[in-house]
Amino acid sequence: MKDQRYTDIIIGSLKAWPDEDKDIVREGLYLLDLHREIEMVTDIIGSKLGLHVRQIEILEILYNHPDMRLTPAQLADEVHLTRSTMTGNLDSLQKKGFIKRESHPIDRRMLLITLTQEGIDFCKKTMPKRYAHVLRVMKGMSGDERKNLSKIYSKLLGIIKELAEE
Repeated sequence: MKDQRYTDIIIGSLKAWPDEDKDIVREGLYLLDLHREIEMVTDIIGSKLGLHVRQIEILEILYNHPDMRLTPAQLADEVHLTRSTMTGNLDSLQKKGFIKRESHPIDRRMLLITLTQEGIDFCKKTMPKRYAHVLRVMKGMSGDERKNLSKIYSKLLGIIKELAEE
């Protein structure tokens, strides 16, 4: 986690703010830091498989889709990535041999992303481990804690979406 001194410096720059507001900002910065640390640790877990977490999620979406193929835009929407970030991830997955790009059968201007046999084999091997990790994390909390965390995350997302629309 980030050195607490930097948070103190940031809070110190809010001289004119009431102390109560400074404390709330401090809590918000702490939550942001926790979020980044969770992402970093999950990326470390993914890197043991040679992929970033988002790349694993892309493969997971394709693997569980009935046709095992989607457009890049559909994938971007599913894993919450921008189109340009999705393109970079697809390039990496294609270089590793997990996916291939194909022309759309109806609209030749569009592409479909399809799992290769290597991608299917990777998913068959990896997804049970992924779900075991999810289970282990979630079992570390009580049912009430999981429900509360979901409610809090949903509320937080709603507030952040409102900010994004301003």
